Amino acid sequence: MNKHTNLNAVEWLSSQNIILRSANNGDHKTTCPECSHKRKKKKDQCLSVTIRDSEDVVVNCWHCQWADGNKTGRTESNTNYKPKPFTKPKPVDKPQQPDTMLEWFKARGISETTVRNVGVYKDTQWFPQSGKEESCIAFPYIWKEELRNVKYRTKDKQFRQEKNPEPVLFNADSIQPDKDLIFCEGEMDVISFIEAGIENVVSLANGAPQKEETSEKRYEPLAIHAGELEKVRKIYIATDQDGPGEVLAQELARRLGRDRCFRVSFDVTEGVSLKDGNEVLQEYGAKALRECIDYAEPWPVDGIFKVSDFDREVWDLYEGKGPRPFSTGFTEFDKAFKIMPGQFVVVSGIPNHGKSRFVDQVAVQMAKAHHHKWAIFSPETGDDNHIADLCEIHARKPFYEGVSERMSRDELRDAQSWVNDNFSFISAKDHTPTIDWVLERARALVLREGITHLVVDPYNELEASRPRDQTETEFVSQLISKCKRFGKLHGVTVWMVIHPTKIRAANPGEKEPIPGLYDLAGSAHWRNKADAGLIVYRDYEAGKTTVFSKKIRRQPQCGSPGSVDFAFIGTDRVFEEMKESYRSLS
Repeated sequence: MNKHTNLNAVEWLSSQNIILRSANNGDHKTTCPECSHKRKKKKDQCLSVTIRDSEDVVVNCWHCQWADGNKTGRTESNTNYKPKPFTKPKPVDKPQQPDTMLEWFKARGISETTVRNVGVYKDTQWFPQSGKEESCIAFPYIWKEELRNVKYRTKDKQFRQEKNPEPVLFNADSIQPDKDLIFCEGEMDVISFIEAGIENVVSLANGAPQKEETSEKRYEPLAIHAGELEKVRKIYIATDQDGPGEVLAQELARRLGRDRCFRVSFDVTEGVSLKDGNEVLQEYGAKALRECIDYAEPWPVDGIFKVSDFDREVWDLYEGKGPRPFSTGFTEFDKAFKIMPGQFVVVSGIPNHGKSRFVDQVAVQMAKAHHHKWAIFSPETGDDNHIADLCEIHARKPFYEGVSERMSRDELRDAQSWVNDNFSFISAKDHTPTIDWVLERARALVLREGITHLVVDPYNELEASRPRDQTETEFVSQLISKCKRFGKLHGVTVWMVIHPTKIRAANPGEKEPIPGLYDLAGSAHWRNKADAGLIVYRDYEAGKTTVFSKKIRRQPQCGSPGSVDFAFIGTDRVFEEMKESYRSLS
């Protein structure tokens, strides 16, 4: 609850159907008004409530992520989860649409009727770029018949928006189930398509990125409209034909699903390539703009292609602009293994040798270094325990009491906040999930959160869903194919953690042998079809853990098969690689 609310803390809790044993300041636990009544464990106290004073209360459900009445809640340092408060602008009573503005649009191929239907109007606003008030055009962002934002533009292309607006798409109400949708780069292109008779068209408020980004702000509208976007049939990506426009197109296709995306070209005739939809409308008219949609090409996914279809990708590779492998955060281990987006990575090791912990540390390090987002399906560990493990790695302090200093409550809140921003969890508490079920939820998280990694830990939780008439070898082959297709479509690296078959020492008292990729439970397909295969092995006598990269498909770009030694630092709860310990397996 925000302090500008008219209700005090007790009144606000009552309005949300949140019942506490007391209204004292501090932390409380109770059932969640959003999800508890839908669950088998209806009395599970999954809702955290922190009352700071009579006017300030923060809530968060650890099961459904409901926070202060908003499932897309954000976090603040040293607090529980808190929703981002949006400011809704007040509609203008009598929006002005003077002749001078209508003439400006007419010169750009847009009729008075379209201008009036879209609802743009003339206004005067202060612009930080010029430091003064400027005459401008106002583009209202309306969703579900409510004004959510207004974006302003001057003649010389200065832009600004309302302060703290709800991040919605422009023309969002045009998103309809089982219909096609066009994604443009700006409001003028949206209006141009409407002028051409195509009304199911939207754009992001913040346009295309001019440089590499570390924030989700540009893509927040995809999460707001995720439910509607998931039901759309085909998606035509009609961003500008320039560098930033291509970057935006690639990211939209990754999140929305390349298998249903089409790339719109503004090459209207031989030798004539225009930048965007409005230029086509001005130069060649509405029919030519409609034809740009008619001739849109399916995003390359499967099938037969010519060399020319990959011209840009090949030149990007040659010039060092193509997909690049990412560091795991371990300098020495990078010699053995780096991660390429969309790979299928197998990780194994004897139980209790640290394979899950190692993957978790890689995840935390990559989230910090590269701002990668992760989805985790880990029923064996449990979501609450997994969150505690990630908090330990992030804070580099133990979660539980022990010989070394435990993380404080404030440190835990900071760690929870960071984990919440970078990790999502997929849980099937009431049934045995299939890989299709997991990938369906992961696909939703690509759209909503922009995840770039999916961890399935371990495989045997999925193996229980194998049909009786299917051999495990057949099951594993199909599962890997589905994971690899998902990874390629969405640019998501899929990590599969697998227990090995029972491995025994040759003689009593001897060390357990190091498993290989052909020792994994289920099938030799784990070795044959994986892009990378890792084995985590702990030598208790030597006091070290060795991680082997047994298979690397793209050498040397993604490393070379080898091993690196690590020490587990108990006080910090992390692995630390031993310098110059890389040994080649070749």
